[in-house]
Amino acid sequence: MKIVKYESTYEDIWDSFITEKSCNGTFLQSRRFLNYHPEGRFADTSYLVFNDKQHLVAVCPACEIIEDGKKIFYSHSGSTYGGILIDRKLYKTVKVIEIIRSIEEQCRADGFSRMLIKQTPSLLAAESADLIQYCFYYLEFQCCNELNLYVDFESYKEDIMAEFSQGKRTDVHNCQKRGLYYRKLTTYEEITELHRLLEITLAKYRKKPVHTPEELYEFQTKRLHEECECFGVFGDDKMLAASMMFYFNNVEIAHAQYLCAEPDYKQLSPMTFMYYVMLVEMRKRGYKKVSWGVATEDFGQYLNEGLVKSKEYYGSKYGVNQTFIKDFN
Repeated sequence: MKIVKYESTYEDIWDSFITEKSCNGTFLQSRRFLNYHPEGRFADTSYLVFNDKQHLVAVCPACEIIEDGKKIFYSHSGSTYGGILIDRKLYKTVKVIEIIRSIEEQCRADGFSRMLIKQTPSLLAAESADLIQYCFYYLEFQCCNELNLYVDFESYKEDIMAEFSQGKRTDVHNCQKRGLYYRKLTTYEEITELHRLLEITLAKYRKKPVHTPEELYEFQTKRLHEECECFGVFGDDKMLAASMMFYFNNVEIAHAQYLCAEPDYKQLSPMTFMYYVMLVEMRKRGYKKVSWGVATEDFGQYLNEGLVKSKEYYGSKYGVNQTFIKDFN
């Protein structure tokens, strides 16, 4: 295997590999998405892997992070996950081990002291992640697990609210009585209001939004116009809750991102109504599953019990997002 460091001249071959050949790639690992970051925000250290016939067989989006003066190969800070993305034709045990080992050797040669690989969640990969999980284990990587929750419409009743807890059903009925409604957000001003609600919601966890309002607006209108939409719940002539939806059409899954709500209306719970209307809309569009994202932090070491209980009240199922780590001597 030959490892080549990413340069902009590889952008087209990278993206065509993600969409046409990889067994576990998504648009979140494409250059079309990753390149939204302004120059200088990350030190890109991505690799492309070629075989002896000079065919591209794997890519690994990554950036360099400095911790305690040491270089970390991190895949990837600019996306929810990065991972090692492999040609479906080479998704065989010996080949996967060879690819991972080659990237590890290159990381060592480039002076990295640690590899941190956030793999594509099994839920979003076209192929089962079991093989690559074993290969990381075989190569003595440490595995960290984060708990992800999602709704599976195949096991859902026809009446969506029949799957909700009694408390969530009451919340939805109360919102309906108050005349709350939802629609797609279309203007920059509406996206800015979503961002304001997101800032308030994340402040409870001492976090800030990763993206600016300008970036979110560009996602929906240009860069990810086929894979991304923003929705809002309205009442009393203002936005009370909002969410961004990502569409992974190759696996027929919709993912809710940036769920947020106006805290002054907590008792009414417009967030519950947001969950409900998104489930109604995504089922109507033919999606098989709706992902709510993780309910853990710090690579799964902290479980947000309030958040996980809330997501469980919608009849959710469980998945695991995995990160593989290896420290070099």
